[in-house]
Amino acid sequence: MSNDVFNKHIYIMKFFLLATAWGLALSLNAKQLDLGKVSDGSNWIMHMDFESMRGSEIGSYLEDSLGKVPEMEEKMRGLQKKFGVDLMGVSNLTLFGSGERHKGIGILEGGVNASIVTEVTRTREYIQESRVGKKTIFSTDKGRHPMAFSVLKKGKIVFGPDRDYVSEGIQLASGKGSGSISHPILESLTNTLETPGFLFFADVKGAKETAELDQWARMMADKIESCGMVIGDDAGGLKMIGLIETNSLESSEPMENMIRGGLAMMEMKAKDNKRTEGMLEGYEVIREGRTIRVEIDISNSFIIERIKKEMKKAV
Repeated sequence: MSNDVFNKHIYIMKFFLLATAWGLALSLNAKQLDLGKVSDGSNWIMHMDFESMRGSEIGSYLEDSLGKVPEMEEKMRGLQKKFGVDLMGVSNLTLFGSGERHKGIGILEGGVNASIVTEVTRTREYIQESRVGKKTIFSTDKGRHPMAFSVLKKGKIVFGPDRDYVSEGIQLASGKGSGSISHPILESLTNTLETPGFLFFADVKGAKETAELDQWARMMADKIESCGMVIGDDAGGLKMIGLIETNSLESSEPMENMIRGGLAMMEMKAKDNKRTEGMLEGYEVIREGRTIRVEIDISNSFIIERIKKEMKKAV
């Protein structure tokens, strides 16, 4: 196997391991994405539902475990009292953008005390305050990248790189925007699992026109029209389903082989490592025309055991 092919397999393996980590840490069992709250022309969308996650097997166990650690409960109460954010009350988060670096809109719903957040923000001298209609927008240039946000009623926060992005997000969060149209791959993703908890979609063809990509990423993007992933509970385990639409039949077969190679290496690596042994229950790669479907099954019991070990360290 050449170094280039080996590196590509490693890249695919790291991609799926990273995606798994995101899914495990952030969400399970989510509600459907509301495209009415997504900007028209968005080339990528990420949606997570934390409220439903807390009702899943893993989420329930994690919440119960945290409740048995007084120090953790105290820290969370302190965070809520001081900054107005109740982490266990956060409902969902939707992020979207065109693909331009550091440019996008986020809408967080639930768990936010608007009065406390606003009061705390106004004590920071480096944060400027302005208004768009009746809404207040806070912004700052401090840090690596500019940032702006607005605290809305019903526990919502809209954030973005500047007041223009936040202003558009306010319209969308309030149900006054035009919203985004759907896409065949996105529709397929929302129907693959009954209640996916993590959803990511990218119109790669559109995003690559504005995104800053390195040589390897550009080469991959040139072969992909769109792609996405959902993660959620399924038959007592955690299932990840990815869909990749290539730009041609000629591109689909090499892409399928690359993914198979990456997954085979991931399986081998998981079995050889005591920390990950038992994590992967199985996987399947199916190619139909230009579309490749990847399914990965992760063990719930493995995740819960890992949580137990980490909780012991935290006590």
